[in-house]
Amino acid sequence: MTGPPLGTTARGALRDVWDTVKHADLAIAYCAVVTAITLWVHVQPAPRQEEMLDRVSSNLSNLRSEPFVSMIGSAFVVEGVLGLVLVAQLLVVLAYLQRFVGRLAAVVVGLAGHVGAGLVVAVGLATGIFHGFVDESVAEATDVGVSYVMACATGFLVLAVPRRWRWWYLCGAALYWLVPGAFSRTFTDAGHATALAIGLLLALVSSRVVAADRQARAHAADPPGPR
Repeated sequence: MTGPPLGTTARGALRDVWDTVKHADLAIAYCAVVTAITLWVHVQPAPRQEEMLDRVSSNLSNLRSEPFVSMIGSAFVVEGVLGLVLVAQLLVVLAYLQRFVGRLAAVVVGLAGHVGAGLVVAVGLATGIFHGFVDESVAEATDVGVSYVMACATGFLVLAVPRRWRWWYLCGAALYWLVPGAFSRTFTDAGHATALAIGLLLALVSSRVVAADRQARAHAADPPGPR
């Protein structure tokens, strides 16, 4: 027996993406704000643009002086206009995340990825600078963007994938987020790996909680008989 034509499958997938995105109000709002702020920053004169990006970068210097502004602000702008391509991808990923777990849980997953990965990278860089194998200039490097949010959401969404496709999904996620780091080896690549791991860990914990809840409900619905 043959399956449906490839064109039919592709159209069905695109239709599902469109239906998911158009109902994802939180994902649309977040990506729209990121896009608007990014475009506004990049129409400023070069010195002003650099000043604004430096202010919200989640680098070591800013984390020491203004931790909240740098950590949260860095999630609302991308460094270059070409980075908006990633924002378009993020819109789809966050739309499915919102559809799968709702608005509040989607915010928690996104924040866990961005803040968690940012802090892990910061600790790693601080340790490297202290021991002398990382250049001190990294403490003031520009570090903004939404990739940690997307990497964490990608990892968490493994729960939404049918079991028979999960290993393929994990391989695809690893290729997307980890392979580039094998060549560039930047602290951002380390952040991507960390954010993906955080998403997978959250998925593991969530799956265990759901399984425990189902087991408890099953026991409650089937009380032991008389002795």
